[in-house]
Amino acid sequence: MTRLLYLSGDISLAKRTLRLYTQVVSKAYETSKEGVGEDKDSDELWVETLIFGARMLCKEASGQHGLTGVDNVHEAASILEKAKTRLDESNQSLVAKYELARGVVESLLAIKGGYYSHLTLSVLIW
Repeated sequence: MTRLLYLSGDISLAKRTLRLYTQVVSKAYETSKEGVGEDKDSDELWVETLIFGARMLCKEASGQHGLTGVDNVHEAASILEKAKTRLDESNQSLVAKYELARGVVESLLAIKGGYYSHLTLSVLIW
């Protein structure tokens, strides 16, 4: 749904759908670990959706000048941290997509001058 809304041009609804998806599926995952339910998305689909969402937020932020949009980049970094918790390191294609998205987030943080404390950066941003 998030992809469809984004591609149709309704960015604000796509962001809201992404947030809702993240909340619902993460809660379903938590309850399934407790043995409550079994209906949840696969780890691969979860990670791919969050990577898409992070890239979507970054693309919107990159079109804005100055610090405008830096909140979207911070949200993208937060989403990638959630994706990493269920990332299968043996799936090289998915790991490459994750690392690319992470690079996009770090680059935008450097460009916009916003530092996100939960994301490990290899270079100090001044």
